[in-house]
Amino acid sequence: MGQDSFDDALPRVSLVTNDPFAVPEDEPNPFARQPVVSSAGADAALNPYAPTSHVSDSEGLESDVEAFRRRFLSHEASIQSIGTLYLIPGVLLVGLFLMMAGFVVFELLAQGGNVVGVMEGVAVTSIYGGLGLIQIYTGLGLRRFRIGARRLATFFGVIGLLAFPFGTLINGYILYLLQSQKGKVVFSEEYQDVRHRTPHIKYRTSVIVTIFVVILVVLLALGFVAAIVGV
Repeated sequence: MGQDSFDDALPRVSLVTNDPFAVPEDEPNPFARQPVVSSAGADAALNPYAPTSHVSDSEGLESDVEAFRRRFLSHEASIQSIGTLYLIPGVLLVGLFLMMAGFVVFELLAQGGNVVGVMEGVAVTSIYGGLGLIQIYTGLGLRRFRIGARRLATFFGVIGLLAFPFGTLINGYILYLLQSQKGKVVFSEEYQDVRHRTPHIKYRTSVIVTIFVVILVVLLALGFVAAIVGV
């Protein structure tokens, strides 16, 4: 065998590498995360105190969760405001119930046990008390995004549509908040998990909404006082 044939049989080693035992690298992984090269990374290589733009996986996921919460935050706050509007008359009705119950007891003692009068008083006070408790349950449930409260508020909203024209407009808006696609998302279990994970995100109520709520509370209080005086 000649020298040339012997040389051809030997493994050829590239002269470019310094390692005579080097082997070709594996094929690149198509699912591998590609490194992000930015100017900030280059600066960090030169300056160890340069700011970096690297964000961990958990921080990136949390940012996505926060973005999702902010997308529905205004709708969420509107539903909670509706819950407050249910709470106010509910508390007033329960207060009226307690006051009328006191009058019933007084009449019972004053009239010496008039059964008919007592039964009429019990029936009236029970209606006020029951409506008040239902209103309070609905209001608290809406503020906590409970499905049962959403159903009750929808029932009341449909009935309220008959109070034309203002009741139709107000209850139509309430039904939109509860039954729209955004409303369904806000009442879903997935969104409640998002709320628990982002307790630091709060909705800033505008001054106009605050003034509107104050005016409504004053009007309801005046109606409550008028009902007491009428009694």
